[in-house]
Amino acid sequence: MQEINKNSPLPLYYQLKESILNAVKNKEFEVGERLPSERELAEYHNISRMTVKKAVDILVDNGYLIRKQGSGTFVTDYQQSYSISPLLSFTKEMEKKGLSYTTKILAFNKIRDKQAAKKMNLDSKTELFKLERLRLIENKPFLLENTYLAAHNFKDLKKNELENSSLFKIIKDKYNIQLSNAEAEVEAVIFDSSIADKMQVKEGMLGLYFEQFSKNETDDIIEYTSAYYRNDNYKFKFTFDLD
Repeated sequence: MQEINKNSPLPLYYQLKESILNAVKNKEFEVGERLPSERELAEYHNISRMTVKKAVDILVDNGYLIRKQGSGTFVTDYQQSYSISPLLSFTKEMEKKGLSYTTKILAFNKIRDKQAAKKMNLDSKTELFKLERLRLIENKPFLLENTYLAAHNFKDLKKNELENSSLFKIIKDKYNIQLSNAEAEVEAVIFDSSIADKMQVKEGMLGLYFEQFSKNETDDIIEYTSAYYRNDNYKFKFTFDLD
């Protein structure tokens, strides 16, 4: 296993988690093999057992490891990963890959939000639709997103429409708005308790924060989305295709 770098800005538990994960992927530990105990890992890396437990807990939660009472922690055969293109329609992407997916709408409201309006180059008093959705792949929460739309562009938009169709498809087919390009910004973040609870992961897990701005042919921002992605079991491929 790769050694822990105590001078790195990355948290120790995250470094250990990645070290164990890489060892599993490189078959340093085979499926069914028992991992060193938490005490042994703590002594080897000269870190606390609490830090080791946090790293192992994340790998157990994500299905890479399994604890067996009285026996130890073992490598499972769950090695599935997905290549995701965040800029594509989630619905379109999942259907193309043949993956089982669901979307839970957590909130859909008409609001005023100065920060979101500013990001969309709108007046601070502009009414916005805010759509909060939890995306699941194979029944595991993957993406928590907040999408903002200028309400005057989407009159009569209903929650039930969003439950049964792709938002990009509604924008194109119902409102005759052609999205021509998108911009995105991505950064690593540590999930706080409010995000972790919704994503059903441990607080302090490292993930990705993503902002997307989808524009029409005249470069107006039609859709702004801020989202939190899990960073385990997923590979990200950025493809600027909104058709």
